[in-house]
Amino acid sequence: MGTLVALEGIDGSGKSTQASLLNDQLRDRGFDSVMFREPGDSVFGDKLRQQFRDGRTISAKEEARLFIEDRRIDVDENIRPALVAGKVVVMDRYYFSTMAYQGALGLNTYQLRKTNELFAPRPDLTLILDLPAETSAERIRAARGLPDSYEGTEYLRRVRELFLEFCESDVVAVDAEAEVGELNAKILRKVLAVVEGP
Repeated sequence: MGTLVALEGIDGSGKSTQASLLNDQLRDRGFDSVMFREPGDSVFGDKLRQQFRDGRTISAKEEARLFIEDRRIDVDENIRPALVAGKVVVMDRYYFSTMAYQGALGLNTYQLRKTNELFAPRPDLTLILDLPAETSAERIRAARGLPDSYEGTEYLRRVRELFLEFCESDVVAVDAEAEVGELNAKILRKVLAVVEGP
């Protein structure tokens, strides 16, 4: 089996940039590495992207369902086959995001985790790119205009708190306020320690 690494964190923490850098660096070092991001390209992922564009018009429960169904397809078509083939799989978001974002809207995080882990492989390493909600809101404002109700600072603060509550031996927070290269070096060290072994 291959190795599954997930990069998580609130919006603006640099997950997409760091996931892409990590994937490239692993490939440069001779690892057979692939990267996937969520939501995926399924009809469920399309519905979620429409929600992001239009603002939330569905319940947290329905939003969680869409994420789970999209992830189920991603696991079947992309993630599990890559792991079976012995690849390193880098995820730009995974099920901890569903736990944090929908959990911050009132859903039970334990139940969300249980539902996901019935079908979704648990990552060998999950890195939480930790960023204060205020910094996240500033980055979102600079990139997209003023934060809307979906990504308001108070909501992001609740999401961040939940992400940090998930930390354990294989779920590790890293400071996402660091400069891009410094953060990348820290992430790469942690990932190499897992994929190369002791």
